[in-house]
Amino acid sequence: MPRGLLRPGPLRKRGFDCGGEKAKSLGYSIGITANAIDLRRKVKRHRSKMEDRISSLPSNIIGIILMDLPLKDAVRTSILSSKWRSEWSTIPQLVFDKHTFQLPTHYTLSEIVNQVLLLHSGPIEKFMFDEYAFSGSFATVDRWLVFLSRNGLKELILKFSPNRLYQLPTSLFNCQALTFLELQDCEFFLPCVSKGFDRLITLVLKDVTITDEYFESLISSCPLLKRLVFSDFYGCTHLKVNAPNLKELFVTGFFEDICLENTPSLVTLSVGLEDGEDEDHENEDDFEDEVVQNGEYHNFKRSLSGVLKIEKLELQTNMFEFLAKGSMLERLPTYNYLSKLNLSMVNFKDLRHNLMICCFIRSSPFLRDLEIEADSDDSMAIIPAESFCNGNGYSDFRFNNLRTVKMIEICGEKPELEFLKFVLANAPVLETLNIRVVPDRHEDARIFKEIMRFRRASAQAEIICLD
Repeated sequence: MPRGLLRPGPLRKRGFDCGGEKAKSLGYSIGITANAIDLRRKVKRHRSKMEDRISSLPSNIIGIILMDLPLKDAVRTSILSSKWRSEWSTIPQLVFDKHTFQLPTHYTLSEIVNQVLLLHSGPIEKFMFDEYAFSGSFATVDRWLVFLSRNGLKELILKFSPNRLYQLPTSLFNCQALTFLELQDCEFFLPCVSKGFDRLITLVLKDVTITDEYFESLISSCPLLKRLVFSDFYGCTHLKVNAPNLKELFVTGFFEDICLENTPSLVTLSVGLEDGEDEDHENEDDFEDEVVQNGEYHNFKRSLSGVLKIEKLELQTNMFEFLAKGSMLERLPTYNYLSKLNLSMVNFKDLRHNLMICCFIRSSPFLRDLEIEADSDDSMAIIPAESFCNGNGYSDFRFNNLRTVKMIEICGEKPELEFLKFVLANAPVLETLNIRVVPDRHEDARIFKEIMRFRRASAQAEIICLD
């Protein structure tokens, strides 16, 4: 019998008038009540199914979802169901920075780190702490490192403020499972490295204070190191790199010399020499003469002969002038793998710079991409040049593999235009020449028109004037 209908017999026996309004009203009320109960049951079953779907997800899927969320949002998932309540505490990657946490005034980022580490269970593979305005006690950070060293840490990133450098503790070297280490605004004031990082693949050091001896010892104690970034450092002036498996090296800062002692596997080399902030020598010229006599400028030149597998070479800021000091760079080994060459601050008004360009391009028969930032200035030229290489026997050279050339900061000097003319006439497969003239010059149009008239060995070569 359908739900909500009344059986007439029993009701008559109990004195009800089944044909009256009371019976109809009672039947209607009982039907409404039954339907409401049924609706509640359906909603409950629906909610149960929804909750079951979330709770029934495998733990590895939940882990993937949580790792794609900022840590703050991952913690919030604890309200989804009882199964999710503690799932966030097993996340193997912990990132603490200003983008992850919009901090309330009554909590500091270090206090949040303390609470998360207290509640965390399981291994921690990645830990990142980045707080520019860190004002807490560095002893707290020391305790984090002790804790992390016992949890299989593989990736560590610590970034602080230049106003308060973090003095690294010895417990850092207990993190022997590290494969990636990045340190910013830290100090290496430790005893001589007794053990390095046997598994370290990538090392990034920015704005760190470190001595020559400690740097050399640290690098040589990382036998598997493949990528090294060393920039804006202090206290280190004579860099020595002994890393047989190193493939990528990026160095930017102020130094007096760099020696690639054992880097046969190097594929990418980018070196930039910044201007020194303080001069400790009253007579800079006498100091440079002394350095040249001691062979300080020759180590990097000799090092270039030991990187035969190099594929990309960048000489940034003052590095080209650095190579021009001392004895002239006249010969390099043949780089059969070098395809990209980037040279900055090239003074085409200095014969030394022109000869070095010729030396590099002759040693790079498979060069595909060439980029040069000109910085032509008569007043800075040690050996003035009125023309490119002054006809030093390079007219027969051909860029048989050169595809793209980019030359910027052109000021229209004769040696600059002669170099471009030389490239266009000897690059049979050239596709693009991008040029940019120094702004605020009245002869921009004349310079571009003159370059457009140069003969091109490649019929498809396109000349593009950059803004």
